[in-house]
Amino acid sequence: DEQAQQALAMGDKWVETDRIFTRPDGRPLDTNGPYSWLKKLCEENELPFYGIHTFRHFTASSMIAGGMDVATVSGALGHANVSTTLNVYTHQFQTAQARVYGVMNSVFGFRQSAAAGA
Repeated sequence: DEQAQQALAMGDKWVETDRIFTRPDGRPLDTNGPYSWLKKLCEENELPFYGIHTFRHFTASSMIAGGMDVATVSGALGHANVSTTLNVYTHQFQTAQARVYGVMNSVFGFRQSAAAGA
């Protein structure tokens, strides 16, 4: 939506590409741009830099650990299908689900061994 609005505002100066992330006039971003921006941000904040892909996985894992549902995580990652998110992050969702069971067992006063046998 933002890109469509930007293209409308730019008029005939807009350069149509098949890219999601573009410069303000529609031309593709320099492939080092986001990498360099994130690296600089980490350096300025004295954080380790592991690359954009690792940062993406960290973000997704953090959302899952924070209890966000798969549809929300999938949308934030830009996945076209929720199944993609589930396939890539199955282990994270399983870990989060195990924590839910642990919390519910505590709430209802069940011991882990009793709940496991139920």
